[in-house]
Amino acid sequence: MWLLSFHRSIIFALQSFWRNIWLSIATIFIIGLALLSINFLIIINAISDSAIGAVKDQIDVSIYFKNDVRESKIAEVKSQLAGLSQVKSIAYKTPEENLIVFKNKHQDNPDILETLKELAGNPLGATLIIKAKNLNDYPEILKAIDNPAYNDIIEEKNFDDHQLIITRINQLADNVKKFALIISGLFVVISALIVFNTVRIAIFTHQNEIAIMKLVGAGNWFIRAPFVWESVFSGIIACLLTLLIVYPGLNFIQPQLTKFFSGAEIDLIGYFNQNFLIIFGGQLLGIIILNVISSSIAIGKYLKV
Repeated sequence: MWLLSFHRSIIFALQSFWRNIWLSIATIFIIGLALLSINFLIIINAISDSAIGAVKDQIDVSIYFKNDVRESKIAEVKSQLAGLSQVKSIAYKTPEENLIVFKNKHQDNPDILETLKELAGNPLGATLIIKAKNLNDYPEILKAIDNPAYNDIIEEKNFDDHQLIITRINQLADNVKKFALIISGLFVVISALIVFNTVRIAIFTHQNEIAIMKLVGAGNWFIRAPFVWESVFSGIIACLLTLLIVYPGLNFIQPQLTKFFSGAEIDLIGYFNQNFLIIFGGQLLGIIILNVISSSIAIGKYLKV
């Protein structure tokens, strides 16, 4: 019996959906805009997180040793620094590796290369490249490196602080997120109002039928179900259309992002694929719940006969 009622409620919902097709299209359009704005917010969040991560990966402390320092002494310094809780990793570059990098960097400058040939041996020393676990850990690492015991063996210390860049990226991303959040919230409210009024109009055209159904003993669920299903259909169609817009959009902007963030790993398509169920499943579930609540409120007073 309940299967028959369920089947009939679906049929009635589809009939009402097509009878009010332009109203249904308007509802789908507004819901779609809400979903697109939410996905825009997700995209901005993914881009900003990837960009900040890329900048953080470039931050390190480089210690350049004098070329006459023994490897055993460098290993001792490395061991002491590795014992710091703030240190994530330490990379060791030999004088030979540094010389190769230096030559490649200045391969278009024949004067520098010619000067190197005239020098006896390798003028460059070894290097330690230190990465911290967190950005806030670098001051402690720098304090440890400033140990007077290292003054005679260290040629130079280099710390590229990208904190200003990270702060600016965070500020820009936060401003865009706030704007997108306001737009998303606005469209969600408008979507709820549209669904509410769509159901009210549909109910208004069927109010006599509803009254008769109540008088002959029809249950509230049987009366309510077609209108709820109609709003659910609108939400599902809007989600599918959003999906058909988002992925081509990602394919379009991905090459631009790769070009703009040179060297940074920003894979939006991969991000959406990995979180597909969370992103689109959550949106579908949320919009269905929103539509069910809106349609239930709209039909509530008509069930009191």
